[in-house]
Amino acid sequence: MMWQLIELSLLGAGAVHAYVTPSRSPARIAEMMLVYLLAGYCGVTMLAVGLVAVVNPDWVAVNMAQVPPGNAVMIWAGFLFIGLSLVSIMTIWLRGIFLIAPVVIWSIYWAGATYAHLVADRQNGHALTSDVVFQTFVSHGLIAVILLVLSGLLWRYSSMPRREAMA
Repeated sequence: MMWQLIELSLLGAGAVHAYVTPSRSPARIAEMMLVYLLAGYCGVTMLAVGLVAVVNPDWVAVNMAQVPPGNAVMIWAGFLFIGLSLVSIMTIWLRGIFLIAPVVIWSIYWAGATYAHLVADRQNGHALTSDVVFQTFVSHGLIAVILLVLSGLLWRYSSMPRREAMA
């Protein structure tokens, strides 16, 4: 639940930030919400997770990844998280076409994390009830959907003036 509160807070902050700027538009609101989510959640928050995975991989393995401790892959995953999160933090300064990279990266990651958790639950003998699927989707898959929807809205609203000028 903590992660979802962080997501909602960042989405709200991005919307408010865009709304109070003089150049507010639907494209600007979608862009700011997307940047806040990328920089704040996929960036700063996942940077912290990456650093913890490098320093204390067994804690991340047991408490977050739900895999046995002692696996060096968790350290590699920590460095991967650090790299991915730095790309997302760069969206504070880099916009436009650059936003595609972190959206694609994190959308695939969160969709994959959803799938991996469901497969792991099934392999560990847990029933895949609608409640389990829903909770897994809300905790992992929803962020992928939000990223894709916001980037789609940004593209749609930012390209409207170009399409109208060409007509």
